[in-house]
Amino acid sequence: MRRKREEWPKLVARWEASGESAAAFARHVGANAMTLYRWRREVRGAESGPALSKIVEVRPARGATDDRFEVRLGDGRSVEVPPSFDAGALERLLRVLESAR
Repeated sequence: MRRKREEWPKLVARWEASGESAAAFARHVGANAMTLYRWRREVRGAESGPALSKIVEVRPARGATDDRFEVRLGDGRSVEVPPSFDAGALERLLRVLESAR
């Protein structure tokens, strides 16, 4: 018998209150003992909050130097360009900016 996710915490609570072994309780309710153990672990984990081992801090990589460069237009506007720029895209952008003066 397949059970919905919402049913398992109640079933685990019934099992723990029964005092029966996982195998005996599982037979009684038509479940698998290993599934009971897995759901007990899930329920206990949810009660205690996120496991610290699952939290990962992500920081952007920073180089020793900033390789960006700046293109200043005649009217004082400027564009910062990353080192991995696409030359064609930069050329089109500059044409648009120059024509918008």
